[in-house]
Amino acid sequence: MSEEIPLPLGQSKPDDIIAFGRGGDVDVKALLGAARAIAEALPEPDVDDQVIVLCRDRLAFAAAVFGAWEAGFGVALPPNAQPETVRSIRDRPEVANVLHDGEGPKGIDIRELIAAAGPSDEPLTPIAPQRHLATVYTSASTGEHRACPKTGAQLFGEVKTLLEAFPEASGARVLSIVPAHHIYGLLFGVLVPTCGGGAFHREGPRDVEGLGRALRGGVDVLVSVPAHLRSLRFSEDGALPEVGRVFSSGAPLPADTAKDLHQRAGWTITEVLGSTETGGIAWRERSSAPATPWQPFPGVTVNAGDGELMLLESPLLSAGVPQPFIGGDRVKPLGDGRFEHLGRADGVLKIGSTRVSVAELAARLAEIDGVRDAAVLPVEVGGARGIETWAALVAPGLEAKVIRKALRKWLSPVVIPRRFRFVDELPRQASGKLRREDLLALFGAPIDDDLEGSSAGRILAPESSGGEA
Repeated sequence: MSEEIPLPLGQSKPDDIIAFGRGGDVDVKALLGAARAIAEALPEPDVDDQVIVLCRDRLAFAAAVFGAWEAGFGVALPPNAQPETVRSIRDRPEVANVLHDGEGPKGIDIRELIAAAGPSDEPLTPIAPQRHLATVYTSASTGEHRACPKTGAQLFGEVKTLLEAFPEASGARVLSIVPAHHIYGLLFGVLVPTCGGGAFHREGPRDVEGLGRALRGGVDVLVSVPAHLRSLRFSEDGALPEVGRVFSSGAPLPADTAKDLHQRAGWTITEVLGSTETGGIAWRERSSAPATPWQPFPGVTVNAGDGELMLLESPLLSAGVPQPFIGGDRVKPLGDGRFEHLGRADGVLKIGSTRVSVAELAARLAEIDGVRDAAVLPVEVGGARGIETWAALVAPGLEAKVIRKALRKWLSPVVIPRRFRFVDELPRQASGKLRREDLLALFGAPIDDDLEGSSAGRILAPESSGGEA
């Protein structure tokens, strides 16, 4: 990878619009002025000092990040805005403060600094490739937060890769519904537009009405997640206008979602495969036609090792990581550089001597007519079974017996979820992901043994184990 990395706002002129949406249009010189005001308000950092950045307004977020970098700080980006999550990261010795716009704990509220800042046409300082810029924290399924440090070469190398793979993103007006403190939202919703001469939407409405209005206001690129896109399937015809490109990442995109949105709004969705640890790996197109194979990003090579595990060679991996990196995904190379994704290797369970993929079980649930969202939770129960699955569903009007009947068309009875929880909405984080502890909390109500009655809002008791050995 070239040592030359993109410079934020380096492709934009001072009078170009860089942010738009609620709160009004903002030009480059205003963002530069705000970033410099924040940099001047910060103390001299010690080596490796970081500040948490937690802002709802992407203009404030961009100003805080660029200002922290100008002052010599790295930024710490939490997986969510929950107070205990932020507190746990704030307590780390390398974290010196919190920059927020009213949504965070004690720290520096940067709204007054931004309001008082004057415009500036002085460009940002070039970033050294090996400088530590950000630590992105991920939410593991256990609820633990894993720190993933990113250097300038990794972060902006990925921005450069994305602009090369998707040239239409240069100069584009981008609306992202993914929080900017998530790596996907940071890259696609802030850094790609600011490095590519484009502009970003300041908030990114998630509801159909607000999203449709924002898209009609002049948006070239929508950045979303499968759970959000799936919810748009139920919008009225004509509610969603066409948009140049739609990105989806964070989880597999259901085929029926891609098909419905292509037929309803004319969208062809670009699905992106990657992780915080590896950076972007590959992409493919999704519409009403069968999904295309995964195409690795420029400079990325994917092969298969023992057990079909992914062997990844990528310039976006950390410098000390041995390559090829052995990932947790199973793949089938196609001989021309592309590959098929066969699912996560660690998502396979054995229940009553029967193997089942958690991803497949969730996908089968999502395919049932009337199911709007679904999640599967493996639970250790001891005894002869050892492990069983529970399912949380958004499925208005459906009952557990209907779900079980539909699943029996595909699955052995022994692997069908033993408990169901019907809710109005799954506790997804803004990134679209689900934490195990949040799913477990859904099953905290008393078990109701009435399997024949209405199941909405209740946990249903397990069925009899007869015939499931």
